[in-house]
Amino acid sequence: MRLLTLLSFFWIPLINVSAQMIFTLNGVDYSSVAQRDSKGFTTVTLPAGTNLSGLITAVSVDGQTVSASQVTPNPTTTTLNYGELKVFTYNNRAYGFRFEEDLWFCGVFFSDCHINQSSGHDGTSAADMTTIMNNIIAMGQDGKKKVTFAAAPNLVPKASIIFCTGDIDQDKGDDGSSGTHTNFLNATAEVAKTAGVPFIFIAGNHDLSPDYWTGDNPDYGVTSSGANADEKTISAIVNNNSYWNDQGVFDEDISYFEDNSRSVDFQSKPFTFKFKGVRFYCAHTYWLQKLYKGTFLKVLGVTISTATYYAPDGIISALNTFVDSHKDEASVWMQHYPWSAGSDCNRWWLDQNDVGKYIPASGTSEYGSCTSDIAYNDANFANTKKKDPLSAIMMKAAGKVDGKVQHFSGHYHRFNDATYTSTVNSNNKVRDYTVAAPGNSSQSNNAFVVLFKRGEGVKEVIRTQF
Repeated sequence: MRLLTLLSFFWIPLINVSAQMIFTLNGVDYSSVAQRDSKGFTTVTLPAGTNLSGLITAVSVDGQTVSASQVTPNPTTTTLNYGELKVFTYNNRAYGFRFEEDLWFCGVFFSDCHINQSSGHDGTSAADMTTIMNNIIAMGQDGKKKVTFAAAPNLVPKASIIFCTGDIDQDKGDDGSSGTHTNFLNATAEVAKTAGVPFIFIAGNHDLSPDYWTGDNPDYGVTSSGANADEKTISAIVNNNSYWNDQGVFDEDISYFEDNSRSVDFQSKPFTFKFKGVRFYCAHTYWLQKLYKGTFLKVLGVTISTATYYAPDGIISALNTFVDSHKDEASVWMQHYPWSAGSDCNRWWLDQNDVGKYIPASGTSEYGSCTSDIAYNDANFANTKKKDPLSAIMMKAAGKVDGKVQHFSGHYHRFNDATYTSTVNSNNKVRDYTVAAPGNSSQSNNAFVVLFKRGEGVKEVIRTQF
């Protein structure tokens, strides 16, 4: 008898893997927030700020309603705490639950798809990009962890939002001239729409015609095909943004930074939006992309084009004003060009080609965009005229980690994690995560999975492969 008593005292019910206990929740759809793992435990992830008191209003087991008073402890009256494992028993069967607050979400960053672009660009086929996109969307849907975050070890990461930081296909579009991006859009944006996962992409230097491509033969951004391609690229981005605005997925819809004094000229339209309590600032090639006005004239069947380029001061002024009024919002930044990666990084910040040629902007500028005497070998110094004031603006916003602005980029085709420190104020630091191209065979990883926390921004960044 004594042995039986001891065995009864130490008896602990095992979690029942096959049977299911389901709750009716006050104001929350249980089926949309509960996920059961292979061991029988159920994680209930509730919207941030949900009051756990009085949350459970009814109970069912294996599809049959049962009295909450017959469950130990009574789930309708017991105290629930976020993060605590709670075990309920009914008919000597145990059911484990953990209630989590939805403070965490994940973003996935990839870049430089160069869809169907030939050798030398790490090009990815449209079919392969579709597979990568589907794998990103499927992340965590089976309850398995693709990556494990130290800051949230119990989280099964799923893609809440996906980003591409430019160079989406061939130069100026699918066919190299028209500016259409059908292959890229079908492999990425349309896949995301079907899945209902927000997808944001920006333009790189292969998507917006640069001042010069190479050597002494300039390919002005405003040749007739170039200007047309630029307009269509930005139109594709704006249309994609409008779709997600219409879906109501953002805390605050996407809006654009423009120079109203030059509304009739071409502008790349960098933009911002707020998602799950975090402010995202999205440039294209970079925040200092020049505006231009082109004119086209056909003489004897030949198109003659001329252009006037303008410094981006109006855009940066609009950005500065906006950041001043949103300083308390945790911010995340992105553009195509890295801040430090690659031996030729600094000349890209000066719009220079591989021999230092570039087109100066008219007028005056606070950002070194119109100086005509910057030589190729001056790039390592001259780029600071653009980087330092931009970093000062970015530093105003909340969401820094260890005093550093959190930034994501592409262009380099390789992973890089570097911090830019202003030459004017050493407290101004930008930590830039550069993501490798999916088609880069020298590095097996091809995306960043980023852990965000509502209202706080970036918490952890992990490389992975899809």
